[in-house]
Amino acid sequence: MKKSYLLLAMLPALLVLAGLTGCGGSSMSRTDYTIATGSKSGVYFPIGEALAMILKQAFPGVNLNIMETAGSVENLQLLRDGKVDMALVQNDIAFYAVEGEAMFNGQKITNISGIATLFPEVVQIVVRKETGIKALADLAGHKIAVGNKDSGTYYNAQQLLTIAKVWEQVDHQYLNAGDAMKEMQEGRIDGFIFTSGLPNPSIIELARKVEVSLVAVEPDMVQKLVSAYSFYYPSNIAANQYPGQTEEVSAVEINAILVSGPGLNENDQYLITKQLFGQPNDLGKSHPRLSKMTKNSLRQQMPVQLGRGAYRAHSETP
Repeated sequence: MKKSYLLLAMLPALLVLAGLTGCGGSSMSRTDYTIATGSKSGVYFPIGEALAMILKQAFPGVNLNIMETAGSVENLQLLRDGKVDMALVQNDIAFYAVEGEAMFNGQKITNISGIATLFPEVVQIVVRKETGIKALADLAGHKIAVGNKDSGTYYNAQQLLTIAKVWEQVDHQYLNAGDAMKEMQEGRIDGFIFTSGLPNPSIIELARKVEVSLVAVEPDMVQKLVSAYSFYYPSNIAANQYPGQTEEVSAVEINAILVSGPGLNENDQYLITKQLFGQPNDLGKSHPRLSKMTKNSLRQQMPVQLGRGAYRAHSETP
């Protein structure tokens, strides 16, 4: 059965409440905040640095500390426990969190709220060219890194390869992206799956050292996955994203979103959203993945309830 997002039916009411409560203060309530990102080999960490730079320009006395983490699952747990104020997460993992599904084992996380949808992340299947792997079916019998267990990449890999009916035939290697690339460079694994924005700098570096190929997700597999899970969308990896990649590759994508936890009050959330997304700044220039954000895209595919402060800020954006 196709899974569905939570309806954002309360948004009009939130706007009314925002109007009743006024705009709040014009300064942040604290001087230090923390955002959970991901590993330095991924895209989340530099995105966090870009967000921190913009906020520092807007609020000179405020620091946004960047926390390196294992990724979306850990980030949501940190938010739940009040150990960080904001986090970058995959929208599919946020869906599992609020529903208490998959890696959350019935333990719903209900004290988080959405700030903005940032950019698409593509499920990338990278193999050593010498293996001759051309299609998903060819992965059978090969050593393929599928991410750490219970990571976002792990569930993407499991869902995709299950749809392709090769999950049970793959020799799973439970490695994070950084370790997977090291193992592949040394020839100890045949490939890896990694969900990331395009282009991923670590894959670029790897492709300069080892001949690699990207495995396409066949159109019928794309359709099956999109039909089964509402957080996937058809995608393409344009030619020349990576060294030696001369043709476009069919793929699927999810979205990276910015969410906050109970430690970020409504007015702070409003000010942060307003500064990051509600007025001209250099955020879109700070990282290639942020260059295509629009007013409409900022609230699309958001599987958690948009926060009151964030909604108020978005509603004021021309």
